[in-house]
Amino acid sequence: MMKNIKQNKLSNALKLAILSSSLGLTSFAGAVSFNKGEFSASWDTTVSYGVAVRVEERDDSLVGKANLNELVGSNIEEGRPSTVQERAAAPGRWSINSDNGNLNYDKGDKISNALKLTTEFGFSYKSFGGFFRGTSFYDFTNDSKEGLSETAREFVGHKTRLLDAYVYKDFNLGEQPATIRLGRQVVSWGESTFIQQGINVINPVDVSKIRVAGAELKEAFLPIDMVYGSFGITENLSMEAMYMLEFEQTDPDPMGTYFSTNDFATPGAEYVMLGFGIVPEYTDLARLQQIAAFAPTEAARNLYAQIAGNVENYSIQRSVVPGASDHGQYGVSFKYFSPELNDTEFGLYYLNYHSRLPLISGVALAPVTPERPSPSPNTGTYFTEYPEDIEMYGLSFNTTINSLGLSLQGEYSYRPNVPLQIDDVEVLIAALTPLNTLIPAPYNRFVSQLGQYNPGEMIQGWERHEVSQLQFTATKLFGPNNPFKADQIVVLGEVGFTNVWDLPDPSVLRYNGPGTDTGGGAGALTGGTSVNPVTEPEEFFATPFSWGYRLVTRFDYNNAFGLPVNLSPRLAFNHDVKGTTPGPGGNFIEGSKSVTLGLGAVYLEKWGADLSYTSYFGGGIHNMIHDRDFVSLNVKYSF
Repeated sequence: MMKNIKQNKLSNALKLAILSSSLGLTSFAGAVSFNKGEFSASWDTTVSYGVAVRVEERDDSLVGKANLNELVGSNIEEGRPSTVQERAAAPGRWSINSDNGNLNYDKGDKISNALKLTTEFGFSYKSFGGFFRGTSFYDFTNDSKEGLSETAREFVGHKTRLLDAYVYKDFNLGEQPATIRLGRQVVSWGESTFIQQGINVINPVDVSKIRVAGAELKEAFLPIDMVYGSFGITENLSMEAMYMLEFEQTDPDPMGTYFSTNDFATPGAEYVMLGFGIVPEYTDLARLQQIAAFAPTEAARNLYAQIAGNVENYSIQRSVVPGASDHGQYGVSFKYFSPELNDTEFGLYYLNYHSRLPLISGVALAPVTPERPSPSPNTGTYFTEYPEDIEMYGLSFNTTINSLGLSLQGEYSYRPNVPLQIDDVEVLIAALTPLNTLIPAPYNRFVSQLGQYNPGEMIQGWERHEVSQLQFTATKLFGPNNPFKADQIVVLGEVGFTNVWDLPDPSVLRYNGPGTDTGGGAGALTGGTSVNPVTEPEEFFATPFSWGYRLVTRFDYNNAFGLPVNLSPRLAFNHDVKGTTPGPGGNFIEGSKSVTLGLGAVYLEKWGADLSYTSYFGGGIHNMIHDRDFVSLNVKYSF
């Protein structure tokens, strides 16, 4: 049992170091310790300042047509609405619901400019103990950034948050060690280092915090209230069990923040615009009215006024529904250490949990009433929800090949009932189908694969499916005898495969893929009868199978140049090779790539600094951050 625990701790420490370095998260010692008799305590505080700057020009192919030209829906010279052909020829994408973050930050703008403090305190007395951690930051740029809602600013402008807060008790069960913990804590399962949505899904992720220049890995995972126990059963077999006492979701990048690619289902979003990128947001209403007042001809003025008067009707408002239940989340795992099989640790897992990521559903247009004699587009609503009782079964292994200096890990997870997001265009069009009774057949009708809905009818925007994920990780250590004269070189590679066993063909039901702005049905340009302007190719929607890999190399130079400074240059490369994983939170977008070059430094184990450059490319318009290259610099001090 003790050998099992030691190997697992070493493996986890190595993975943590690699993941930290790949993110530019330099860690070092700096705690103040106190010991008296059987009582001990430590207090560690880190203060950091970091800045990140956009270094790439905006790509117009990632900006909605109406955000490039508010009047793209009109032919001004002829005083008429523009044709589908004219709209297709205009630059930009067929949606204005994904570009606020891109528009809010120009090349050279600071995307993060934050001062941050993280402090943690731990104590132990005999077999009792506790651990507490909190963090606070203020971003001098984003806290007053124009274009961000108050909700978004609460995520990226300023926040103080209690992270871990738990107490524990160590004891023996017979001759084997055991521990019980109660309170806010992080529990990590499985063997994944980079690729998500595997076994390690217990704790939600603070996405916005990871984006802060100078963020630390220990701040990324949000602790949640739970009862947790670890129990030795035999010398080589152990068990973990937990029951979660609350639900906490993973919030995507808030609307309008730099990495946000969704303007309607994220924190701060209040509505979704219709019109396939042709109608400006109704927040631009005053600008449209101003343009109309100075139009050159009466026909043009009338056209502008008509557009301005109808903009608000081209939206569906977001409604708020309660999150998932705080109850019903629990899990158990077993670890077995086998000396006979090359000192390999095997893991077996079961978890019942609620979706950490939001899924989009809707309500069809409101019923006709005497006060509202006909349906109106802006009477429909949509909302985000968190389906409950997802089951996860998992297997893992962890071993080393000492003769090669190689560490190998792997895991397989199976979920029989994962909620997957149906294409959001299908959901939104379904909400508009009550209007079909007012539209003469056969053209410009609202046609959704989800069918025809009655006014006020609920539209579930997701279906449950069987999903498996297989992934392997290899870590190779090179000692000081290397061509680069480093004290140590670490190379880590991880490959992952995701398969949805029962995903329907897109001709039957399309599932959400990034950047699919129109439906896959026949549109006006291809002889269709729906409002869909163009047909989205089927291969751009989610696919049953997808895979990709991640590579990181780090070089460690201790006491570089004869100074008390440790330098660690690094290179990280991500590649989504084939297929697009269904959302929410899909791992892979076919063809997408990113590369990061970085240099970390630690001085006297108290001062740290990191400089990095990250580039995103590949994947076309479906890699919706391929124009978001940035450079980041942070400095921190620990005491």
